[in-house]
Amino acid sequence: MDLLRLSDRLPQCSRCRGDLIMSGVAPHDDKHGRPIHLELCMVCDTGDVDRPAAGLLVQWFADRGGHDESRVTEGSHLLMEWTKECMATHGWYLQDAPPDQP
Repeated sequence: MDLLRLSDRLPQCSRCRGDLIMSGVAPHDDKHGRPIHLELCMVCDTGDVDRPAAGLLVQWFADRGGHDESRVTEGSHLLMEWTKECMATHGWYLQDAPPDQP
């Protein structure tokens, strides 16, 4: 299974049909058995009060944060917050510590 795949061509945003900045597929399906697509869209996620982490990540990309090595820590934090925000919309929450391994 690919954990990360870079692409020059992303699907269209499922909400506005615009261009996505980033797209991912969750490791589990939704309650109907369909894949959960995590999408970051410049149009939909800019200023969306219901998705503040998405808006901050869009702004980081718009400010060229991805081209500035000194902003890697900031970008990784924003990416994690966006991922948690996306997953929470499906009722999933990140545990701070992994469960004990047998």
